[in-house]
Amino acid sequence: MVRFFSGRISRSIYKLIYKIFFPKAAKHNRRYWPLYTVERDSQNRIEKIYFRKSLVSNNLIPQPISHKKCMLVATGPSIQDLDPKILHRSDLDYIGVNGAIAFDSISFSSYVIIDHNFVGCRFDLVKKVLNSNCIFFTTPRCLDMILRQVRIEDIHCQIKTIETITDGHVESFLDYAKHFDQNEKDFFIHKGFGFSLDIYKGAFDYFTVAYVAFQILYTQGYKEIYLAGLDMNNFSQPRFYEDTEKQQPTTLNHHLDEVFQAFDTVAVLFKEKDIQVFNLSRTSAVQAFEKIDPNIII
Repeated sequence: MVRFFSGRISRSIYKLIYKIFFPKAAKHNRRYWPLYTVERDSQNRIEKIYFRKSLVSNNLIPQPISHKKCMLVATGPSIQDLDPKILHRSDLDYIGVNGAIAFDSISFSSYVIIDHNFVGCRFDLVKKVLNSNCIFFTTPRCLDMILRQVRIEDIHCQIKTIETITDGHVESFLDYAKHFDQNEKDFFIHKGFGFSLDIYKGAFDYFTVAYVAFQILYTQGYKEIYLAGLDMNNFSQPRFYEDTEKQQPTTLNHHLDEVFQAFDTVAVLFKEKDIQVFNLSRTSAVQAFEKIDPNIII
């Protein structure tokens, strides 16, 4: 308890000093300084992050994929209607987002959490990710929330840190906030919507972790992608791992037009790159990807 309060007091003092000596363009880093340091390459991509001088995130470690096919497991209620065999194929890599880890029997090769509210509300599920043998993609803010509660030596997954681009703006880790460059060669722009061809240069979010996951899957090199639980409707219903009493709120229903246009951008790019995407949710509101009968892939 003493250690907890001393840690909070130290952070408060650090924030005050930071506010006095650092410009407003870097104010988003007040929660990190001076506990963290970062190494970047010549293109300003994060390579390594250190917490109290200990390496906690290494983007340089190669991330080989086992197969060219994968399944992105989201958390819509429709996933409960799938035959369990679909979630245990040996010829697919499984990539989870947010609460998908509640499927105890799925062995996820990669995982994505970028929502600090999810980390705060469902740390029980975050700990399951940390205890797994996966590649875990997250943001600096989520990473910081994790390291406030878990010792580095108790983390078993491999952490990779990405910076998200929201409304054309990125709060660079331990650097100034900046607007993204539309002329960046590794950004695909379609009707004003961006898609990153290299997630270490920044990942566009458009209010949904699934969009960030698509950019990660592209960077990893998958050529055939199946979508499970990507419903984007029935927002009053709990996610598959929730009940009505512990249901987290969502704002997705207020941003659906933007979300659907973002998925249209994915569809345009993936068609150009000969990447196939199949939606296994028959009731999904997402129309950008071909819907197929999930039973045909058992």
